[in-house]
Amino acid sequence: MTEHRRGSVVIPAHNEAAVIGRCLAALLDGVPDGALDVLVVCNGCTDDTADAARAPGLPVRVLEIGEASKTAALRVADTVTPVFPRLYLDADVVLSGKAALTVLDRLTSSGMFAARPPLAYDTAACSRSVRRYYAARVLVPGLLGRLWGAGVYGLSASGRARFDAWPDVVADDLFVDSLFGDDEIEIVRTAPVLVSAPRTARDLLAVLRRGARAKTETRQDGDGAASRLRHPLSATLRGLAGTVVRRPTMLLDIGVYAAFALGGRVLRSVAGSSRWERDASSRIPG
Repeated sequence: MTEHRRGSVVIPAHNEAAVIGRCLAALLDGVPDGALDVLVVCNGCTDDTADAARAPGLPVRVLEIGEASKTAALRVADTVTPVFPRLYLDADVVLSGKAALTVLDRLTSSGMFAARPPLAYDTAACSRSVRRYYAARVLVPGLLGRLWGAGVYGLSASGRARFDAWPDVVADDLFVDSLFGDDEIEIVRTAPVLVSAPRTARDLLAVLRRGARAKTETRQDGDGAASRLRHPLSATLRGLAGTVVRRPTMLLDIGVYAAFALGGRVLRSVAGSSRWERDASSRIPG
């Protein structure tokens, strides 16, 4: 029996052959036939991402475009699927089908403009310093209560109507997050999306450098964006200092967090590159 369509999932993918199968297997596991309109947009791929996404038995549509651009892929997706509510899902994270449907159903029933599941970090293969960074990161409520940084977010039709075409930005999740107030976003109670953390300190610094550049770009991108990026590093560190008072054993973890966060910003200011710092380490299967 085919279930009525409960939403769509757009997955932009650039050279994600190593992980797209894992992403789709988790997303489609246990999902009734027809419940999701899943669209994988392969952008500028030079590997077998498209073939992997077209594997037999996967009820997904696959598009290929020549431009290696996530926002270009999102623009194409808008012309292909009209189905809302909609999840925008990174190919390198793992979200269960049950959690995806829960978020989509919540967007349908609650009147919220934007939502996502909770997030959890997979640090099993990471260096000790990276594990310490993420042990502190999960204690920062301001970072975990917004749309960005989880590898997935969902919009209702009204939420998507907040902007026109996707702009050319470094971080689409930061851009979308900047459009909504706290009372317009819901972190839905469901199983978390699993985000693979960078494995080494060098990989993590590259990701943080990219994040610092994206935040600068978002702050400069129109009226109101700066005010909605409410959690500057200084405020985050003050909040973590309070955590040390309550949990002294976290002192080293928080110190490592601060060092990495500052290091990412220093690298951003020194290098000033517009190059996309891709973390390949978190895309290693296993």
